[in-house]
Amino acid sequence: MVFKNRLPADTSANPYAEIGARLRWHRLEFEKLRQADYAANAGLKRTSLASWETGTKRVSVDAAAKLRNVYGLSLDWLYCGDDANLPASIRRAWRESRHTERGRDWLRP
Repeated sequence: MVFKNRLPADTSANPYAEIGARLRWHRLEFEKLRQADYAANAGLKRTSLASWETGTKRVSVDAAAKLRNVYGLSLDWLYCGDDANLPASIRRAWRESRHTERGRDWLRP
């Protein structure tokens, strides 16, 4: 069974909000890292990560590949919310977070 991210449909102000919400969840809830540390670990800029998390800019394929190599994030999950190819520990935490009040909090901007 595949769990997809369920966010409000209106993303006109932030067209990539769903991608950003997934990244933010992974950084805060799973890795428990500051933006600067999370970005640096993957060889990325903190300002780029901030733009992705707010949904104002799209994560490039090159940057997504770096996130995959460092953190194990599948591109299917990052771009589409399909968690089937995530490592088991991330997938389990993702699915559990979807059923708790705290898990819903990170969806809010």
